[in-house]
Amino acid sequence: MLLEAKNIFKAFRDTVVLNDISFSVDQGEVVSLVGQSGAGKTTAVRCVMGLEKCDKGTITINGRAVCKTENGVCTHATKKELAQIRRELGMVFQAYHLFPHLTVLENVTLALTDVYKIPKTEANEAAVAMLERLGLGDKINNKPNELSGGQKQRVAIARSCVTNPKLLCFDEPTAALDSALVVEMVNIIKDLAKKDGIGVLIISHDEKFVRDVSDRVLMMEQGRITRELSAEEFKQIMRA
Repeated sequence: MLLEAKNIFKAFRDTVVLNDISFSVDQGEVVSLVGQSGAGKTTAVRCVMGLEKCDKGTITINGRAVCKTENGVCTHATKKELAQIRRELGMVFQAYHLFPHLTVLENVTLALTDVYKIPKTEANEAAVAMLERLGLGDKINNKPNELSGGQKQRVAIARSCVTNPKLLCFDEPTAALDSALVVEMVNIIKDLAKKDGIGVLIISHDEKFVRDVSDRVLMMEQGRITRELSAEEFKQIMRA
């Protein structure tokens, strides 16, 4: 299993945000976390990314532990270990977090050259190939403020995917998109999962999008996963 989260517990002071939840994502699988605001979806993904430290539980990504609980004691990956784990992770944030002073190409190559120390020529070739795949080959020299919301999102996806992650996480990927672009996003995510074998974990309020893109759906409420549904089971609920 690519991602395994077992018995995750997280509280902020006296407020329990994640209450003994377990879930998984396999290679090439698209799994969505759905639920109302405050259900714990974002915190769950932040724990997977190592951006939050859970209080109890075990999270492994491709066999490496982000955190591990043994004999009642929870330990977390060191800074060095977490840096290695994150080489297999990608995150597309709702706000995209593009650098406004850099071109599209520079935004996508930044991690390759600065973190992975890949030569600039090689990084540019990889970035251009990914941008062309996502329909942005003619935008490589544009700045983010010259792009539409959907284009900015595809740049953020290219930036995450160009490093060849094993697991890709999306935070509300359709929040700023119109209906036509939502269909496009479904196709992009499915393509990444099925052709590239990337495991995908999605946070979303958009039930129609979740219905069309997911292999499995996890329904969250008040820090718990209340139901785990196959794509077909979720579609039947949507029809009801």
